[in-house]
Amino acid sequence: SGISSGALAEKTGITAAATNPAAAAGAGVLFLCVKPDGIRDVLEEVRPVLVPGTLIVSIAGGVTLADLEAWAGPAHRYVRVIPSIAAEQEAGVSLVAWGRGITPGDKALILRLFNAIGTAVETDEENFSLYIDLTSCAPAFIAVMMREFAAAAVRTGGIEPAMAEFLVRKTLAGTARVLDDDRTGFDTVVSRVATKGGITREGVNVLEARLPALYDEVLRATKEKRRVVTERLGGK
Repeated sequence: SGISSGALAEKTGITAAATNPAAAAGAGVLFLCVKPDGIRDVLEEVRPVLVPGTLIVSIAGGVTLADLEAWAGPAHRYVRVIPSIAAEQEAGVSLVAWGRGITPGDKALILRLFNAIGTAVETDEENFSLYIDLTSCAPAFIAVMMREFAAAAVRTGGIEPAMAEFLVRKTLAGTARVLDDDRTGFDTVVSRVATKGGITREGVNVLEARLPALYDEVLRATKEKRRVVTERLGGK
């Protein structure tokens, strides 16, 4: 959000530290909320002041549990969490992968924290790549799809951009609420709206014919980029 640590401290009552070592010294739980390229530097900076057994929680994509242990040492416990922008609305999924030595108390704490801002889903780290595409990356993918849907309507010349975006955004929000009901799946929504022989069905036919190959390409692209980033960070 761009808020400074001082402003955040004033707003919430937390204590803002002037340096990373000052923030980490004596901490029982340490959250690493910096970009992947900065994780190693931060850990090497704070390593001398860490209390043995610190629970270190990283939200950086591409930085593995093995990387964290290599950079901060084996005396601590590690967790990877990949949240989503949807957490700003207390929604969406936060993926959680546990490192070695995690205690039941650690799990209870982390799950309580991330279930407070959405839904925490525990999984093995080996699943992270694909799961991240479906959760943390997905808001951008969905937003692009809806943006282009609105843009297509604008190109017909029958609607202004602001109105097209407004209609699509409101419809997307309402559809998300419908889908949030565990009794309602994607196919249920499609069958309720796109009746056989109807106008909507014609549009759905186009999407079902073309989207599979497109999404296969999207996932191949993210997989390859993730491989490059992981190799670069591991060898940094």
